[in-house]
Amino acid sequence: MRLGRTFMSRKTASVRPILAASVSAIALAAVAQPALAQDAGEATLEELVITAEKREQSLQDVPVAVSAFTSERRDVAGITGIQDFVNFTPGMNYSGTDRVSLRGAGRNTFYIGNDPGVASYSDGFYSASSSELFKTPLFIERTEILRGPQGTLYGRNAIGGAINQVSKRPSQEFGGEIRASYGNYDRTRIEAVVSLPVAENLRFKVGGSQDHQRDGFIKNIGTANDGAKIKRTYFEFMVEAEPTEKMRVFARYNRSNWDDTMGVGDRLSNLVTPYDTTRVFGPIGQLQVNPQFGYTTPNPGVEDPYVQNTNTDGYGQLRGNHVLTATVSYDLGFAELKYIGGFQQYNYQTGGDYDGTSRTAGIPGILAGQLYFPTQTTDFDENKRYYSNEINLTSNGDGPLRWILGVYQYEEEYRQRIQLGNPNQAALATPLTLAGTPATPNPLRNFADNQATLESKAYAVFGQATYEFNEQFALTAGIRYTKDKKSGTEYQRLIIQTPGIAGGAFAFDVSSDMDPTTPGVQNFRALKDSWDAVTGVLNLDWTPDSDTLGYAKYSRGYKSGGFLLGTLAPDPTADQEQVDAFEVGLKKTFFGQFQLNAAAFYNDYKDMQLNLSQLNAAGTASANNFVNVGAEAYGLELEAIWRPTRALDLSASYGYLHTEITEGCCFYDPADPGARDPNATPSGGSVVSNGAPLVFQTLKGSRIYQSPKHKFAGNANYTFDFDAGSLILSATYTWTDETYYQPFKSEANRVKAYDVTDFRVLWNDVDERYTVIGFVKNAFDQKGFTSNGSTTPTAIYDSPPNPQVGGLTQTRTAITRGLIQPRTYGVELQYRF
Repeated sequence: MRLGRTFMSRKTASVRPILAASVSAIALAAVAQPALAQDAGEATLEELVITAEKREQSLQDVPVAVSAFTSERRDVAGITGIQDFVNFTPGMNYSGTDRVSLRGAGRNTFYIGNDPGVASYSDGFYSASSSELFKTPLFIERTEILRGPQGTLYGRNAIGGAINQVSKRPSQEFGGEIRASYGNYDRTRIEAVVSLPVAENLRFKVGGSQDHQRDGFIKNIGTANDGAKIKRTYFEFMVEAEPTEKMRVFARYNRSNWDDTMGVGDRLSNLVTPYDTTRVFGPIGQLQVNPQFGYTTPNPGVEDPYVQNTNTDGYGQLRGNHVLTATVSYDLGFAELKYIGGFQQYNYQTGGDYDGTSRTAGIPGILAGQLYFPTQTTDFDENKRYYSNEINLTSNGDGPLRWILGVYQYEEEYRQRIQLGNPNQAALATPLTLAGTPATPNPLRNFADNQATLESKAYAVFGQATYEFNEQFALTAGIRYTKDKKSGTEYQRLIIQTPGIAGGAFAFDVSSDMDPTTPGVQNFRALKDSWDAVTGVLNLDWTPDSDTLGYAKYSRGYKSGGFLLGTLAPDPTADQEQVDAFEVGLKKTFFGQFQLNAAAFYNDYKDMQLNLSQLNAAGTASANNFVNVGAEAYGLELEAIWRPTRALDLSASYGYLHTEITEGCCFYDPADPGARDPNATPSGGSVVSNGAPLVFQTLKGSRIYQSPKHKFAGNANYTFDFDAGSLILSATYTWTDETYYQPFKSEANRVKAYDVTDFRVLWNDVDERYTVIGFVKNAFDQKGFTSNGSTTPTAIYDSPPNPQVGGLTQTRTAITRGLIQPRTYGVELQYRF
């Protein structure tokens, strides 16, 4: 069975027998389909064709570090969601706050106005939503993860890399597939596709799925609504046609709706530290009285992170997620002219309990003349719509020169609202100004209301060419010019209730007027800016024989500057981010059975963007700011696949990633505001806020957030052939090193290392029409964390005095962490017709 065709040129003229499983632990997935070569006379790996450089090439001929996951390999290895891709891809990380990073490049804030560091593409269309990465193997032919800056061919937000997903196209023959599965936690999934050819040059495809998990595995003893329930539906429609001999048209429309009891995108999180039961005022900068003050019920999440006790149900909704993409290509003879366009819009809402407890009774003696009701809620609402157009011209032929030229345009509209409320606190509805006069009514009873809008436009022109000097050496050079424009608005309203103001008997509007030049407009600001950059690549590759590729490459990546909209931050604008990346790589196949891919890299970041906490000039209030720091990253990535016999596949991957912030001062760590952690690096002085010490720190020497130093993944599968069919046994082991999810050295920001083991059994009938899969994921029920949520200081504890703050005491930290899934198991049936 061939996985792809050969591309014409010196680098692909010889059909090398490489399965080139996904250069990544993915290799693990590669191992995925040993049965693919069972009819061969000897054990050989097969070729995998990818489109990482926007033309068809063998994976082993592309001088880029790529992990490529085919649908067949995903089925065998059990790669069903984005966390599985992460486990099998060196240098990749996905946090429980829906953030992807590659080689240290990512994004550490959810406020709008700033961009991701990894670009995601669906059939060539740039998608700003991670929902596309949750499609199952039934709908996706191949997922390619390109590591390192892709500043020429992809450009937009590809400073860390790019994820390229390729859909399964309509078939030339009538047919389809139905899949149904059932697992623990009462989870069912049914999905189906059917191809409908109506003429030799016209065919359609329709598909859909419903995934429903009725029992949550994050137990809530405060309500009947457990966390981690899901109900997700998906529908797609495709058309593919060849109106003329030289023209090819492809279009896809899909829509998805998600209803989760936690944030959309497997954002599974829980408070895992004790409640703050000693301080009336709560953490630094908190607007409301501490709702946990005096609470006697302990937090069950301390003993078991999969148990919580809250009285407000969590929710996560993805609504109206419409995606439309189209590709039109025309063969001009000497080159192919191609148009790639797309449109997407969605509404994402999430929220739930903000105080982290099930406490509802009013707390007396805190606010003069009234009870304080501790029920606090959070609601997040974002609406986004965007479209893009690209036209490129790609050379044809097998001469020594290959090239591609293109232009690109992108436009986006974005709205976001974040509300923190206390629905039981009546005083919030009629706040006063600090002068004692009535303020604007607040019927929703929010104590914080952040609203922001953004309009973004981007334009680019690019070109890349490869010239083969001879059979062994080739030089690739590429350049791209990008122009980004952004304009946005932000509004913030803050209502405070504490004993520190007028006895605390009323609610006070403490918002500041950010636009004094506009009469009647309070708490509002408009921001506008533009950025541009020249990026590109220069690569020399060496092919001494048909089974070896070595390369040395320099590339530059860019991410536009941006804003921290919705916070009225004192410093809301960050400069554009840039990386100069140097990489050497080797791709080698031995005897057609063993494949080893290696890449070593060094990335020099200039003006890396971070969202960090600072004090205002008076040292009286804390605020998030959007800042730039210097950083570097270097590492080694190894991937190996070995097929010693026709029945046995072995694969493994390892990634080493060293990251370090080289300059950046001075900020305070919300998880360690007094810099009392032994690893803290105080610098820049200190102040006292709300009676607690705040000590500034330098970030120099800290790791870049979300960058585990070591990662390993391995897979083994064995195929038994019978007259009636085949049986595949597959086992996967992955290990992820400790990870820091904020750029500070405090232990509160560190997540421990964890490992996961999965097992799968697949039965295929002799005609490959039926497949039965039994699976267990996280077989040993290991606990692991994928992120640190918002951290805030909590109960005071006794410790040696800190000379930085004149002996004042320090606070502990309340930590919300993202969770990996516990042990899950089930069975899946597949039928092809």
